[in-house]
Amino acid sequence: MTYFKILAMLPLKVCVGILFLTACGPETRYELKAIQPSGSLEEYEDRTDVSSPRFLYELGWLYLQNGRTRAALGVFSRLAVEVPEEADAHFYLGVSQAKEHLKTEAVASFNRALELQPGLADAHWALALLFNERGDGFEEAIKAADRGLFFTPQNAYGHFVKGFILCSRGENDQAEVELAKSIELDGSGGHAHYYLALIYLRRQDDEKAIVAMERTIAADPSYTQAYYSLGTLYARTGREADGEEMVALFQRMSSTDMEEDHYRRLLYRKSQPVTGTKRAAGHFNLGLVLLKRNELEDAQIQFRKAVKADSTYAEALHNIGVVLSMQGMHAEALSYFSKSVSLDPSYALAYKNLGRSHLVQGNYEAAEASFRTALTLDESMVDALSGLATALIQQGKIEQGKAVRGRVTDLVDRGAVQ
Repeated sequence: MTYFKILAMLPLKVCVGILFLTACGPETRYELKAIQPSGSLEEYEDRTDVSSPRFLYELGWLYLQNGRTRAALGVFSRLAVEVPEEADAHFYLGVSQAKEHLKTEAVASFNRALELQPGLADAHWALALLFNERGDGFEEAIKAADRGLFFTPQNAYGHFVKGFILCSRGENDQAEVELAKSIELDGSGGHAHYYLALIYLRRQDDEKAIVAMERTIAADPSYTQAYYSLGTLYARTGREADGEEMVALFQRMSSTDMEEDHYRRLLYRKSQPVTGTKRAAGHFNLGLVLLKRNELEDAQIQFRKAVKADSTYAEALHNIGVVLSMQGMHAEALSYFSKSVSLDPSYALAYKNLGRSHLVQGNYEAAEASFRTALTLDESMVDALSGLATALIQQGKIEQGKAVRGRVTDLVDRGAVQ
């Protein structure tokens, strides 16, 4: 894992509110002030009141959250000029620069943040990772990690950073101590478990490595590389079926990661920007990738952006309804399914989901009508048949409902699919 992936933990760990700086002595611990945006990135990009430092902090933070590092770099560059005495602005500028692979500039920004607030542990740890990434800065990296721990000795992330640096240089025994301390303080993150597993792998202690890899995935189910490592461990210890399953999961997750990267690059490239229906399709496809990973909020943002780019996008409207349904917001979902079928009257899946929304809310007659339309368009749609049977029985049409249930059984027996 490179510095840039690990540094992504920093803003997630330290940000949630509004920034106000307080004076600190030279040896006093300093905490980054929290950032708490009041809306989505889409809403912020539409706003016109863009001059205040608070707005720039929030906009830049949202860009970082959404992987828009180049846009974040522009915002924090401006902010560092507007509030040159605020350490937080230089820190976030450094984060943006590091993610854009501007290492020299990032080091300068983190150092400037430390000139203003020497007790900013997160800046010390960011420098530690950068020094380690250079390949010739091991001693400097360890000193920077220790400097951060001087201010916050019981910080799980700080012990992880030091453990990661030691692990990357093959100092396994010392790394194990630091990583174990990180997990003792906070075992909810996947990184410390993963690198502890790597140490056990180097020692050829497969049983301990398996336990640590399993804990990695339990802590962070999206930790793609852990699935492959665990799969090879399972296979090596005689658990071939479990190993094949883990490797298959790794391949599927790697595929969605590549798809996400592709669509983000397409949507946010500077040269030949994508517009109109192509932009709508890009947002829609990115939403599908995120939905496949069960990242509902992020998927919803992309589907809404698709509709903003093309208000006639029936599939995107439908998928907004799908996400709302998955979140239990059936009344809200119903209006999106209705808009979808009004734009595309041949959209059988949207009619089926419209029927399900009516059914959940007890609108049995409306549910029956929607399911019947769906079946007119696709008579083999098992879920629509099952929903229709329920809607009929709930209206007291018992015999009709039973007859429809019989059709469901027949389709299932014949191996019919949606």
